[in-house]
Amino acid sequence: MVKKFVNYFAAAVVLFGMYLFMSLPTSCSLNTDKQDENEEVRDSVETFDNVARANELSEDIFSFICLVEGGIVNEKTGENYHCGARWTTWYGVTTTPDGKFLKKGQRIPKATAKAWAFEHLRKHVYPFLSHFTRKLTDEQIIGVCLFIYNVGGEALTGYSADGEKVKEPCEFFISVNKNEDPETCVNKMTEYRKSAGKRANGLLKRHWVQGAAYLGILTARNISDLEPRKFYQTKNFGNYYWVDKEREPQADKYGFYRLRFDDVTVNTFFNMNEGDIVTVNSIK
Repeated sequence: MVKKFVNYFAAAVVLFGMYLFMSLPTSCSLNTDKQDENEEVRDSVETFDNVARANELSEDIFSFICLVEGGIVNEKTGENYHCGARWTTWYGVTTTPDGKFLKKGQRIPKATAKAWAFEHLRKHVYPFLSHFTRKLTDEQIIGVCLFIYNVGGEALTGYSADGEKVKEPCEFFISVNKNEDPETCVNKMTEYRKSAGKRANGLLKRHWVQGAAYLGILTARNISDLEPRKFYQTKNFGNYYWVDKEREPQADKYGFYRLRFDDVTVNTFFNMNEGDIVTVNSIK
């Protein structure tokens, strides 16, 4: 009788111990719960640094600058030229690193102008990427940087170089920040299409290149053998935009011109702008 009681008691103790073990959370399960919570937090707050990535893409961005700005100087004297707004030298450079505008007759060596262009990117282009609230792809970073190099960071974001909000951002910035359809985004570049109150056709053609870079259609690699600035020469807007019967760019219901990126248009761009002697690579 006593032996049976001892056996029953021992069995009860074992069962009770098993119950306690199974009812209490183990350290492993606790860590797993916390890990799941941490993963949820990480998923909800994306970490990114568009500015740092832009710096890493500097060579690619500079290739595009070579395409849209070229290496134009006075062929006879080597002096800078007047672009219609400012005295300009290689790669579209109009100021020295300390902010002084170039003057008529200055001769800036190519290597110096290249260094100044990179300095301008670091100081006056890349910092404006910090105003985006999402991570941009490499293609988008390149397209946005080209747009800033063209119209300025303040015009894009509405913020000054000191970080002070001075105006409303442009529609392109708003659209990119919302991660809207890429072609919808690049069409909004055409909000900027005037210079001195008149439509600037060269600016509109440049938007096609910037948009194609944003979409990843043009890359630093596939533009390397193109002739810089040659794309400005065509008078047919149908090579860049959807046009009406008068061959004028069509606007959508919001007033933005509709850039054209179908296969025919893209292939035509490459065929028309193939370089012979002077190429992006040769002036880079």
